[in-house]
Amino acid sequence: MIKINLLGVAQPPSSKGPSMGGPPAPIITQIVVFVGAVIIFFGIVGVLYKIWSNQADNLAKDMTRERTRHAALAVVQAQNLQYQQQLKDLETRINVIQQLQASRVGPVELMSSLGSVVNQTSDIYLYTMSPVGGRYQLKGQSNTVDSMANFLAYLQKSGAFDDVKLEQFYEDDQQTRLTFKFTLSCTFVSAAAAAVQPAGSATGGASRPGGMTSVPTQVQQTLKRGS
Repeated sequence: MIKINLLGVAQPPSSKGPSMGGPPAPIITQIVVFVGAVIIFFGIVGVLYKIWSNQADNLAKDMTRERTRHAALAVVQAQNLQYQQQLKDLETRINVIQQLQASRVGPVELMSSLGSVVNQTSDIYLYTMSPVGGRYQLKGQSNTVDSMANFLAYLQKSGAFDDVKLEQFYEDDQQTRLTFKFTLSCTFVSAAAAAVQPAGSATGGASRPGGMTSVPTQVQQTLKRGS
């Protein structure tokens, strides 16, 4: 039914209306904005957490690799120090061996030099050879005085023996055969020492003119003293 207001006065609003049951529009908007902000915030946090987790994992892997490399370098350094110590030990041994070789009087060299001198003579028999102080004492026999004199001369002129001295020389006829027993002493000059000896410095009887003729005189004087 249609009502017509003839008085021209507005009617008061009705207390009943269709909008009494729902919340105002601005509250819904605030809730939607808040929920959206929370979602965006947690999304950003998740992305940042993912990035930082990846960075932490990479740093942990880098640290592990650096520790492994440091351990490997420590092993290499320890081996290097060990090799350096072994090298020093080898250098020390080499120096000691070189010093011993430079200053040694080897038995092979000594016996070789003595055998070379003995081979130049005849009727010479050596019994013993022993070191006495810094010298060597030789004991032996000869069949003639000349062979003994030649042996002394060859020792003096060999260059390997120096300061040859006849200490004792006497006749021995106990075994129905006349022989001459002798005892002499000398010093041995190794080849290394002879190589560094100044030129022109002769040793022993080699420096005497006519060294072969001076030895029989020494033998005769020894025989006179022994008689």
